[in-house]
Amino acid sequence: MVFRSDPNLRAAYSSDPTKFVLLGRLLSISYAALSVPLVYRLGRLAFGQTEGLIGAWLSILCPIAVTHAQMVRTDSATVFFGMLALWMCLRAYEQPTKGNQVMAGVSIGLAIATKYYMGVLVVVLLMVDVMLLRRRAGREHGSRPLWTDMAAGAVAVLVGFALAAPYFFLDFGSALRDLRIETRSTHLGADGLSPLGNLGWYTGTAIPDSLDWPRGLLALGGLALVLRRPRPKQKLLIGFLAAFLVGISLSPLHWQRWLIPVLPLLGLVAGHALTAIGRQFRLSLQTSTSITLAMLLLVSVHPAYQLVLMGIRQSNPSTRVLAREWILVNLPVGCSIAEEAYTAPLAGTGFVVLQKWSLAEWTVEDYGREGYSYLILSSAMYDRYLAEPERYPSQVSFYTTLFDRGRLLQKFEPSTTRGGPVIRIYELGDH
Repeated sequence: MVFRSDPNLRAAYSSDPTKFVLLGRLLSISYAALSVPLVYRLGRLAFGQTEGLIGAWLSILCPIAVTHAQMVRTDSATVFFGMLALWMCLRAYEQPTKGNQVMAGVSIGLAIATKYYMGVLVVVLLMVDVMLLRRRAGREHGSRPLWTDMAAGAVAVLVGFALAAPYFFLDFGSALRDLRIETRSTHLGADGLSPLGNLGWYTGTAIPDSLDWPRGLLALGGLALVLRRPRPKQKLLIGFLAAFLVGISLSPLHWQRWLIPVLPLLGLVAGHALTAIGRQFRLSLQTSTSITLAMLLLVSVHPAYQLVLMGIRQSNPSTRVLAREWILVNLPVGCSIAEEAYTAPLAGTGFVVLQKWSLAEWTVEDYGREGYSYLILSSAMYDRYLAEPERYPSQVSFYTTLFDRGRLLQKFEPSTTRGGPVIRIYELGDH
């Protein structure tokens, strides 16, 4: 079954998706784990060994990256191939051979296959080529021309992408439909900003939320140090960081998770700042190292604490699971329930369930007329509408009316040790 289709595969997945999801999660975790040594190698090449070690360590302490690495998503693969591509670009600058150009191009193609917006890596390869041409022009007698190597690197980008995503070309119609979905201009809770507004949101909200303020300040200081006296390899990394932020800001949508591929770079520049602070004491090498290590430990306390809490929350039943268990015990079998996204998973139960993206698509009276006795709401949905009341007045009216006048049977709230959204279960009156 390796080289031909399995007609029973879809049925096997439908009957028991666990083993398929587990394989996907293991692959995602593997990409995340393999990214750590790449961050170190990249940091060592651009800054130094100490900065590489600190950056690799700080890249582990990002709760949003760890969370998405445990999902069947491409985020951790994007980090892995993104760091690989940047490392190969720096090697192509350090050792300008055709082989390094090809390896850099293939790595970029693989990264683009995981997330299309990683196409900004092409900018880094172009920067490498321009810097190499300038360096070569400064020599009186240059060696063989670079143009063939540069062309090979450009072709390798397409080859790498085709190897990782062959069905982009073999089934271009489906790929085009997916692209239209990915480039949509509206999404509840993630739209409504201009490109400049998106950039401000990423720099002023999403990055601080992803790093916490100590690491954010260190990253800001590290960027200032790099910009003051940039070295060529550091220019390449900062150039990618700037191009990446501008690139994702051009989208009509904005997501915090889109920052995951550049969080290791922010860890590296934070490590650069931390190392520079340690060196300012001008004491012995051992004392400066001890001071740097002490500061690193202090900076690591809060994110490590957050990761421990995240592990505890994941080991406990979420609010969604608790809501499901309560419903199974307390609501009559066979009753009609309408629920929205991010609520209790009721598939395979004995209830008549209507699942909608948002219950605010109908009115309360509509549910009554259709014979639904219970409504289940999630804060993961209604909080998005309540955050923009001027854009969604009818939806806000639905939720606020239900909150004020509905009969609340049970409410499940997250806590420090329990994850999930707020789940509200309402019983409709006579209809």
